[in-house]
Amino acid sequence: MADDAHGDAVSVPSKVPADFSVRRYRVDLTSRKVSRETVACEDFEDVFGGIARGFKLLESCPVADAYDPSATLIMNLGLLSGTDFMTGLRTYFLAYSPLKRSLSGLPSPMWSAGSGKFGTKVRGLNIDEIIFTGRCDTPSLLHIRRDSEDGPPVFDFVDASDLIGRHVNDRIQDLHGRYPDAFFAVIGPAGENYQHVRFAAIALSTVNQLRSGDGKSRWCGRGGMGGVMGSKNLIGIIADSPDRASTTKAPPILKELNLEVARGKGSARFRDKGKNNGGGGTWSNYSALNPVHAMPEMNFVPTGTDASVPLYRDNVEQGPYVVKDESCFRCGISCHKNVYDKQEDGKAGRFRAKLDFEPLNLLSSNLGIFDIDQALDLVELVDELGMDSISCGTTLAYVMEYNRRHPEAPIADGMSYGDYKKTLETIDKIGNGQLEQVGQGTLRLAEQLGEMGYAMQCKGVEFPAYLPQTNPGYPWALAGGHMSMRTYLLLLHERETGLDYWVDAITNRGLSILRDDFMGICKFSGMSDERMVEAVGALTGLAIDVATLKQLIRRTFLRGYRLERRHGCTDDDYVMPAEVHQEYPQIELPYFNTPEFFSELKQRVTARIDELLVAEGLS
Repeated sequence: MADDAHGDAVSVPSKVPADFSVRRYRVDLTSRKVSRETVACEDFEDVFGGIARGFKLLESCPVADAYDPSATLIMNLGLLSGTDFMTGLRTYFLAYSPLKRSLSGLPSPMWSAGSGKFGTKVRGLNIDEIIFTGRCDTPSLLHIRRDSEDGPPVFDFVDASDLIGRHVNDRIQDLHGRYPDAFFAVIGPAGENYQHVRFAAIALSTVNQLRSGDGKSRWCGRGGMGGVMGSKNLIGIIADSPDRASTTKAPPILKELNLEVARGKGSARFRDKGKNNGGGGTWSNYSALNPVHAMPEMNFVPTGTDASVPLYRDNVEQGPYVVKDESCFRCGISCHKNVYDKQEDGKAGRFRAKLDFEPLNLLSSNLGIFDIDQALDLVELVDELGMDSISCGTTLAYVMEYNRRHPEAPIADGMSYGDYKKTLETIDKIGNGQLEQVGQGTLRLAEQLGEMGYAMQCKGVEFPAYLPQTNPGYPWALAGGHMSMRTYLLLLHERETGLDYWVDAITNRGLSILRDDFMGICKFSGMSDERMVEAVGALTGLAIDVATLKQLIRRTFLRGYRLERRHGCTDDDYVMPAEVHQEYPQIELPYFNTPEFFSELKQRVTARIDELLVAEGLS
């Protein structure tokens, strides 16, 4: 943002959007020409950045092929990215997705976000946004640096041929040796093989990773943004600048806000289970969902048994493993659940994998694999190849279910539920571009095979590890069911099944999760809108109230929805797989998501969104 927008101690917020500007760089990868623009902000969307400003930009650059060299890839920050606000670390990548698409075949707008220190380094270079177009003629790295301490950023292109084919952590450690003050955004083999892998991800290096040498990246995983980078022959981005001490005094409220992030109720669920009443992170969803048999197993159909109990964190810790709660740069939540082999002295030995609920569940229980050692191998391999674990795992489950139903004509070498060895081999083939049929993702694979009823996706984006049977909000998620529509645990917690309740949940409450994707903060911070308004005012001087912030959330969703519609989505795209609407008696939650219920719900949600578009002047 404007040069005076970060770090000032502002007692009374008084700035308006017109007081801010955006430092934007346009990079034509074909000509290697870089141009700088200082763009005056017109509205709150411009000021906040992230997906709020990104959607506005994507409106002006539609494409028919996500991999076309002319396609736009945006990398930007949110308003609080790179500030001293705890969890203000997020970097966003936005594009027309090679994975998400309408039934007409057109790519649909999407974003992915990741934490770590990379965003802080980008902010330290005085960059708010980079817009990439074109394609490098050879595999390349973009090295962004300064010639002098206060000089403008310099963009250098570096040959990356020696990184091709190597695993993600190997690449990052190599780059760290060359550029010790830098942090990195890189793709893996999957991104290089983008034509065969539509769910390639972007890895962001972390402090812990560079210090330890272990593969502890944070991920911009959803939607195939790594494939968009790969299609541009851009293997990695190097944000290279020395850390600099702040030259301004932090506002007094910042300490209070950061203490609330680290110890408050909002983040409690994600903290270490032994730290300030922490809930143990997303891994604890196993012990919350499995007792009522509402956790994905066997392609999102719970077994109704205790088969997954060995994968509970407490049970894993009883085996030969050490689980450490580790953190991103200067974050007190410590949400990372890093698993190590336990040495004879009881201490942590070899690093195995970083476990969140989604990668663990979708690469173990949902594949009929209930052995933690095997699960660790699968999670690690997906990461090292640079793939989104959610899309990869859900697609593998579809393959296994197809093979169960068609034993006479299986695909993918006949892989089946519980078959660890073939699953590992299949993941390796997908990531290296040797199994395009599966690498195309669940929607395209199901269309090819003619069996859509149990393909667990909406608009081409695979479901995360929360049962769609219990969440009719999935079709209106803009970028994945749990990161862009907060309806995925409502039935578990509130047990409401009425139409009025779910219309409001989807068009009102569910949108709240989008806020952090233009703030620049982690969703795990759990801060109220009231406190976020205080943080924004204190750190930037921007005057905004809660009502305006809620309107900005709503407008951001509406812009994304409108882009979907403009890019080919019709009412037929806002549907769920047919088998989702069946009753599963083993799920010990109310059954309500019937075909009739969903049909009426869709009509009412669509009508309500249309009303909101008109009310906001976006129809």
